[in-house]
Amino acid sequence: MKLRRSLSSAAAALAAAMLCVAAAHAPADAASHCKGNACTGKNPQTQGCGADAHDVPKSTVRAPGGGPFVRLRVSNRCSAAWARADKADHGWLFKIEIKGGKSYHGNPSPRAETYTAMVGTSHAYRACIQDVDKQWECSRWF
Repeated sequence: MKLRRSLSSAAAALAAAMLCVAAAHAPADAASHCKGNACTGKNPQTQGCGADAHDVPKSTVRAPGGGPFVRLRVSNRCSAAWARADKADHGWLFKIEIKGGKSYHGNPSPRAETYTAMVGTSHAYRACIQDVDKQWECSRWF
């Protein structure tokens, strides 16, 4: 009887220890470091806003005659948006623009997708890409 209780206690302790180890190694939900207008001008990845980000439907824009696609990304957790460009040569310029306000620019890279700084989603914003004639092609305002 004593042996059975000891084994039962040991098994319970082992199970509890295993649960603690599993919880310690479970991926933590990346905490956001900013919210809304406090995110404006900040990097979406370092602020933890990329974890729940998704493309804004019908926000993709491409310069006439070709070039990289640019689309808006938004994080509901951070209440912030940014523009992201596909891989492309360095000659292109893209931006997220606040209606009546500041713009944040980015340059595509041939090695990886690139993105702009964020803007709070309480502002009207859009994504734009500069074409070969230095004219801006933009999405609608969101």
